[in-house]
Amino acid sequence: MPQLWGRHFTRADLMARIGDVSQVGGVRASRLDGGPGDGLPLVDLDTGAGLRFTVVPGRALDISAAWFNDVPLGYRTPTGEVDGARYEPQGWGWIRSTVLGLLVTGGLDNVGNPASESDAFFAREFGLHGRLSNLAASNVSADGEWRGDDYEMWVQGRVRQAALMGENLELKRRISTSLGATSLRIHDEVTNLGAAPEPVMILYHVNPGYPVLDDGARLHVRSRSRRPYDEHSASLEAEWATYGPPTPGWRQAVWMHDAAPDAEGRVHAALVNRRFRGGIGLGLTYRKDQLPHLNQWKMTSAGEYVTGIEPGNCTVLGRETNRADGTLQVLDPGETAEFDLDLSVLDGAEAIDQFLARVGA
Repeated sequence: MPQLWGRHFTRADLMARIGDVSQVGGVRASRLDGGPGDGLPLVDLDTGAGLRFTVVPGRALDISAAWFNDVPLGYRTPTGEVDGARYEPQGWGWIRSTVLGLLVTGGLDNVGNPASESDAFFAREFGLHGRLSNLAASNVSADGEWRGDDYEMWVQGRVRQAALMGENLELKRRISTSLGATSLRIHDEVTNLGAAPEPVMILYHVNPGYPVLDDGARLHVRSRSRRPYDEHSASLEAEWATYGPPTPGWRQAVWMHDAAPDAEGRVHAALVNRRFRGGIGLGLTYRKDQLPHLNQWKMTSAGEYVTGIEPGNCTVLGRETNRADGTLQVLDPGETAEFDLDLSVLDGAEAIDQFLARVGA
């Protein structure tokens, strides 16, 4: 039953007062016109309760722009929306075609540092965060419908990452929410459609930006231990949870957390800014057995003011290091791995406190 403007509505109550759900929220498809994203299909979802966001089927059904009561939730790079065909796969070229936005997905062949390896056929190069976010989805469906007194909305599709004499992997993704909601859910299934075992890496690169991220913001997670990315990150260990203002010349720092799950096996993490109005935050909930690693990227330079809260089935140290560490997940032919992630807007002190009670930190 949707809650809108402080009131709960049954389907009959609401529809007696409007001509169509699109008056208060819903799902709408469109395409970009002009620029490096010319022709990219978009799907906008609006819950009517302040949360609206844009899913990009042309880029693995990632979530680019997102707002809550017109407050932006994610950081956007100066590249803007870029068609995946403009992807530069070598080394760190990924950064030339990503807008980041609320969510960009790393994988499926690599996450983090570029890597290389050779097999019986040829030498392979794996760029930063892999190819997935530059691949277009097929069989895309976007719609909404009443189910009892709840109006549910979704967009779903399939993304194939494949090559002759290479991997043959398919991501099946469904992003859903409902009228009156202040949260969304991502359900992914990755299947090895090939004839040989295949490594699978996936990273949910969630990118809070200003004003959720600002001076005084704090990352809340019950971290049992942290592994720094490099010596510079290790030198900032005492500051991993806190954020200051934009700082010219800031050098990125990264930590990989072993986050403690709750009694039901779920990890809760949140970036919270209590200084903005009555307080705002972005909360993440996911299953530890699906996504055992929480990667944290802290990049608070002037103009590049963003943090990454990044659950993954691997660390951001790249394919080679994950293989050496024993953290590289391998799917047998026909095997499927499932991944679930909930994103919640925390609006005000009460919502923040309720979520942090689940964090337990």
